[in-house]
Amino acid sequence: MPFEATGTRAGHLFGPPAGTRHSGITAGTGRGLAPALGPVLAGLVLVTGCGPGASDDVQTVLTAPADPSGAESPDGAGDPEGPPPPDNLDLAVFEPLESGGTMQELYPVGFSREAEGGVSMVLAYLRAISTNDTVELGGAVAVYHASGQEIDPESAGTEFLTERATDISEEARSASAEFDPRTYPSPGSTHDITPIGVMWRTAGASTVEVYVLAEERIEDGLGLELERTVVHGQAIEWNPVARVRSGDWLVTEELDPSDLGLPDDQRHSLDHPYWTPVTAP
Repeated sequence: MPFEATGTRAGHLFGPPAGTRHSGITAGTGRGLAPALGPVLAGLVLVTGCGPGASDDVQTVLTAPADPSGAESPDGAGDPEGPPPPDNLDLAVFEPLESGGTMQELYPVGFSREAEGGVSMVLAYLRAISTNDTVELGGAVAVYHASGQEIDPESAGTEFLTERATDISEEARSASAEFDPRTYPSPGSTHDITPIGVMWRTAGASTVEVYVLAEERIEDGLGLELERTVVHGQAIEWNPVARVRSGDWLVTEELDPSDLGLPDDQRHSLDHPYWTPVTAP
């Protein structure tokens, strides 16, 4: 039976993921890019179209030096002194579980009590924030986050977009690309998140730490395009009284991807054994 919009709504705004990622920034005609390597980027690919007087496209590929602190164990699993292997280590593929219903006919909720249900909730949340629509973003925050019982979706969505613009601005600045956060989001802007891998660790009787490897494509609607591979980390907790006491998983904290226990140069590779590929929902 679908959940009604009047059910328990819990939420708190968490901004775009902090941590390292692989990025590619494409600027339209007339936007110059000067190569620069930020401290948190493992690799940066810049492509700029032909500007006035230019005869060829220019592509610059920069690769950061290997992280000397990321010692790898013999089996390729990562730092032997880091966190234990994830629960999904022997799982060949992860197929998201179905929800028990929806809220506002948009957000899947009511996931099963096992950890796989919580992982499925996180994937649903990431798909829900794959938009620049203020109301939809605010609704996702209210539905999937644990704190802030009383939240105005429009205000939450506006704050979310402000933090998202700051995140994009930092990456654009590292490449000397033009981006004005004051005009973001423009009517033609997009933000698409495609989960491609998951890993999780049970952290307590009702708590799971979930990491999602996702490909993101961002357009500001004014010529700037950004493609990157990002690790999203969320701590989630089973709340037995959520959804009108039916129980559900809720996000309680943003996690730092550097706590994965993987070297920086392997964190974004789906080939690493810690990642389990995700099937399409």
